[in-house]
Amino acid sequence: METTSPAAEIGPLALVEYPHPALARRAKPVVRLDDPLAAAVDRMFEIMYEAGGIGLAANQVALPYRLFVVNCSGHPDEGEELVFVNPVLSKPRGTAVQEEGCLSLPGVRMDVRRPARVVVDAWSLDGEPLHLDLDGLLARVVQHEYDHLDGRLFTDRLPEAATLEVRRSLETFREVFAGKQARGELPSTEVLVAELDRLEAARCTA
Repeated sequence: METTSPAAEIGPLALVEYPHPALARRAKPVVRLDDPLAAAVDRMFEIMYEAGGIGLAANQVALPYRLFVVNCSGHPDEGEELVFVNPVLSKPRGTAVQEEGCLSLPGVRMDVRRPARVVVDAWSLDGEPLHLDLDGLLARVVQHEYDHLDGRLFTDRLPEAATLEVRRSLETFREVFAGKQARGELPSTEVLVAELDRLEAARCTA
């Protein structure tokens, strides 16, 4: 792990909800792994478990980095905790439809069609290469979290009829978010984007 400068410090993390600008932002590859980032990954697992999730992407806690964490058991004392840094997906095969939800869209659940199998290449936090041929639930979770890194939500993959069905829910999320900003409970979008820019500059440029 590299040491880090005060300018690269990561503050307290919390789950963000749609339409936080981090969720629509394409995350940048990480070129610098340091102690604050490792601590942030530990906190991501805690947040994921607290929210009852089995996967969490960095931009769901307002970190603009291409990494996500997964534990298909959803429990800290069960299953396997996996960290994928700078993942790349390839060799999609087959098709499967399964209901999905998202911690950043609480209460919204819809059937989503995805490849049944996929290969992921990534790095661990220790800089070790990962190469996994996935199927079943883990394949689905990895694809869901990978979409987050590209600024996509599972609702972006829905057919037209289902998209119309969730439109009102998304509008409600936008109204709630704008209300919190208006009351000063959340920073302005400009401030949120500036923080993403700062964090990106700290670890995504050589």
